[in-house]
Amino acid sequence: MNTRNRLVVLSLGCLVVTACATTKTPILQVEALKVGKVRVTGAGMNVAFRVQNPNPDPLYIERFEYELKLNGRSLGRGYYADPIQLDGFKDARLDSSFGLNFLKLPGAIQEMLEDDKARVEVKGSFYVRKNDGTKKLGFKHDADVDLKK
Repeated sequence: MNTRNRLVVLSLGCLVVTACATTKTPILQVEALKVGKVRVTGAGMNVAFRVQNPNPDPLYIERFEYELKLNGRSLGRGYYADPIQLDGFKDARLDSSFGLNFLKLPGAIQEMLEDDKARVEVKGSFYVRKNDGTKKLGFKHDADVDLKK
């Protein structure tokens, strides 16, 4: 193989590697938290998310896992097990059920849940299907959320 052909092959290889490495992590935002039925030991909560694909190409998210923090204090961990297909630069709204265990939560968090607004942080991992298998992509986002929506 002459020098020119080697350069062409090397250039194409770099383009392929660059294209594969530039997949941006989807953006997950908490839009609302709504406490459901309260029981003696805890409560159910609905977490309304908006997930965005910041890439021009479609993404197939197999599932994601997350931890919720309210004003800096952990509420616990949750997951969303249903697959999500997102076209390039599109978003979707989805709901996740989340269990709050009052026995594990300090009283201060229970009081914060009674407020109208709170700073909510979500962090975790997306599991995105790629040509070469499933790739784990970490995420973290926080926002001021209306707790009474």
